[in-house]
Amino acid sequence: MAERNHMGASQQKRLPPTHFLCLPLVNSVSLPQLESSLATFRSAIPLCPEKEQEDATNSAFQPFQPLIPNGALRPVGTLHLTLGVMSLPTKERQDEAFKFFQSLDLVSLMHEAEELARSRRKGNPTRPRQPDVVETEPSIGSGRDQIDSNSSPQRFTISLESLHALPRTRFATVLHAAPVDSSSRLYPFCVALRDRFLDAGFLQEEYQKNKKGSNNPAEEGQNEQAAQQNIGQVEAASPKPRPQENTKLRKRKIRPLLLHATVVNTVYVRGRRRPGKNSRNHGGNSRNNQYSFDARDILHHYRNYYTDGNTCIQLGSLESNTATYTRIDGDEISDSNSLNGSENETENNNNNNKEGRPFVWAKDFPLQKLCICEMGAKKLDSSAHGGLGARLGEEYRIVSERSLLFDS
Repeated sequence: MAERNHMGASQQKRLPPTHFLCLPLVNSVSLPQLESSLATFRSAIPLCPEKEQEDATNSAFQPFQPLIPNGALRPVGTLHLTLGVMSLPTKERQDEAFKFFQSLDLVSLMHEAEELARSRRKGNPTRPRQPDVVETEPSIGSGRDQIDSNSSPQRFTISLESLHALPRTRFATVLHAAPVDSSSRLYPFCVALRDRFLDAGFLQEEYQKNKKGSNNPAEEGQNEQAAQQNIGQVEAASPKPRPQENTKLRKRKIRPLLLHATVVNTVYVRGRRRPGKNSRNHGGNSRNNQYSFDARDILHHYRNYYTDGNTCIQLGSLESNTATYTRIDGDEISDSNSLNGSENETENNNNNNKEGRPFVWAKDFPLQKLCICEMGAKKLDSSAHGGLGARLGEEYRIVSERSLLFDS
């Protein structure tokens, strides 16, 4: 692998992101499914009382509001899988990135991903598997052990399932669905693409932090991706550590790629409140001002949504229960009488309930293209895209794209 252009990446970290590399998730197959799923999700958001003012002297009930504000729900036209963000401030720099993008041999990368998937099926994994990507193993005798490098690679056909939270389930600011890949090729393909762009110095590097006392590497990996998923307000990568006397510099590690489709992001909520003076957050970064909420019960509901193998029967429903759902501003719990137990205790109790199958946002749809898009989704006119503008709501402007339908 070529040596990475660290100078280019370092320079980009001082500039705001302008573009991102992604896999759009909306097409003629997925659109009606996603519309229906998002409508179902929206209608099931529980209500909870507004937080009372700290200096209030009466105990009058406050108006009930949705646990997740309407402004945090992402329009269907914005759904995508992010591979990385870039800072391309000049026309020259953009042209360089677009030229590099168009020069990539995607067929070879897809064949490499197939080889990695084949090695993993034989019990010789060469890359760590991200916790959110569900990979259903192909059946024995599927005829895919022999790879013909001259053949056209099969298209990616995936599903979106379940629901996950960032940065923490008790203080969530983002909810996202996980891609399900039956071929096990998608994740290594995306990692290879990201590495190519990192090596060329176009992507902003994201480094993971070494957290002491962490016993859950999968959860730690998710927490470390909070900056990467906030399209529209992406945090720059951490600066290089300064040399110190009598100390050894730790080798920085690139954050594992977290493929996810963001369906809720409270960074888009207007009038976000600052956390209270007793906030549990430390430090003065801007993320402390972001609206957050307790997502433990809503996650459990969508991870155990169906009771039969055909995903036809919904397992219960969300209730407007103020003893269970709590609105949180910043990291301050609004209702001190609820959710006194620890997060682990709640999860253990949930595990004792009858488990079902996860919520399916969209099933068996193709990934048709790979794109470089501009940061910042734009609202669509109702007549856009042949009259689909009203249904899509918003979208990110595509400035360069490649087809992934090599078997057409």
